[in-house]
Amino acid sequence: MTQFIRTASAWILMIALIVVVIAANSVYTIHTLNELAAVEGRIFTTNKVIDSINALHVAVLRTESGQRGFLLSDDPAYLEDYEKTLNEVNQLIDQVEENAIKSDYDEQSERIEQLIYLAKQKLNELIKTVELAREDKHRKALAIFNSQIGLDLYDQFETLFNDIAEEERRLQSQHVAALVKLRTDSVNNLIISAATTGLLIIGMFFLLRLNIRETINHRRELEHHNMVLESRVEERTVELKVYSEELARSNRELEDFAFVASHDLQEPLRKIRAFGNRLSTGYQDVLDERGQDFLARMLNAAERMSMLISDLLAFSRVTTRGKDFADTDLNEVVSAVLDDLEIPIEETHAKITVDTLPVMRADPSQMNQLFLNLFSNALKFRLPDITPHISLRCVRVDNTEAKKQNLLPGLDWVKLTLQDNGIGFDQTFAEKIFAPFQRLHGRSEYKGTGIGLAVCRRIVERHNGVISAHSEPGNGARFDFYLPLNGQPFDNVRQQGVIQDAE
Repeated sequence: MTQFIRTASAWILMIALIVVVIAANSVYTIHTLNELAAVEGRIFTTNKVIDSINALHVAVLRTESGQRGFLLSDDPAYLEDYEKTLNEVNQLIDQVEENAIKSDYDEQSERIEQLIYLAKQKLNELIKTVELAREDKHRKALAIFNSQIGLDLYDQFETLFNDIAEEERRLQSQHVAALVKLRTDSVNNLIISAATTGLLIIGMFFLLRLNIRETINHRRELEHHNMVLESRVEERTVELKVYSEELARSNRELEDFAFVASHDLQEPLRKIRAFGNRLSTGYQDVLDERGQDFLARMLNAAERMSMLISDLLAFSRVTTRGKDFADTDLNEVVSAVLDDLEIPIEETHAKITVDTLPVMRADPSQMNQLFLNLFSNALKFRLPDITPHISLRCVRVDNTEAKKQNLLPGLDWVKLTLQDNGIGFDQTFAEKIFAPFQRLHGRSEYKGTGIGLAVCRRIVERHNGVISAHSEPGNGARFDFYLPLNGQPFDNVRQQGVIQDAE
């Protein structure tokens, strides 16, 4: 254990070092790339500023040349280049303004804006003289031309242009120097990363050799422990198999006992009911009112006991007397159930809707009992003065829903939902109602022994399905049960096979 901890600590330290080195190199590389991109962007902006102010300077000179030639010679040919240049000046000024906005230096941006202002002033002066000459006001145009206004504007423009160009070239030199330095740093970083990676590889190789030695030693120890564990697992498997067989035998004995007990108890009950009926009919005049009351109570108790035993017998027969599965058309089963319930359906004026149901591998008699119990409860637990509405819906279940409901994989599942508008119940009793002899209402309100839903659950579970109840008081009840179309009976033999597979 000590050696294992030591080796694990060394590997953790090495991995942490590798992560730190890789992270540092990555951060530095990203930072360098960002700096390179920023410097290249600055160089590009500087070049654009220089190109744009040069173009503007040339445009001003060309415009002035055209104006000068026209004023001196009165030849309209000079105005062709003049007008062509004026048409391009606005676009050039827009480019210069755009580059001024992109500049990172506020002072240079202010100079460029001043240059644009002077250029516009100079161009306005040139346009004014040309327009005066065109209007045959040559004397006034020449007076402006010979004045110092235009010369002063151009001198200011020229001086500011030279300052901006010189400053941009200086900035360009700085950016180029920074770019060269970044490239040099990148090469140095690459060399350092290569050296660090080489050292890490050597360290990993050293740790790997140590780990191989330790692995060989541990493998020998594990082989010995595995042999011991295999022998213990075999012993435990034999014990589990014995326990499983004993549990299956015990379950069969309990089910057989419940069947035999419930069957044998019917005989003395029949005698009690028979002699009680004779007393009630033949000795009615002999018994006083109190004796007749006792006799009536005895007969009612015997009747309830008979019903309880019959229901217990039906409950035990789900597994002990279940039939083999066969192709069962649920449409025919439900139709037969509704025929059996024809009288209570007519008495309550119930409205029942049933979807088209599938054909599945099942025990037909138990399917009949399942739907009979569910429909009977829906008719029994109805709201007074309200027509019962009962629906049976059927949908296919996809793999996602099957996994969510923890259904057995490899089977085709359907979801059946029986919904009513009866009295409902509190959701906290959703599990209690499936327990044998559990009742939520008194016997005087609703007849029954409280075992019907327990039988339903056992039938569904024998068909490898699950059933659940959902309700609110006064809002009816909904029973959802999932059944496989191609299932097999869930019996003790299968349970034993599942235990063996788990082992």
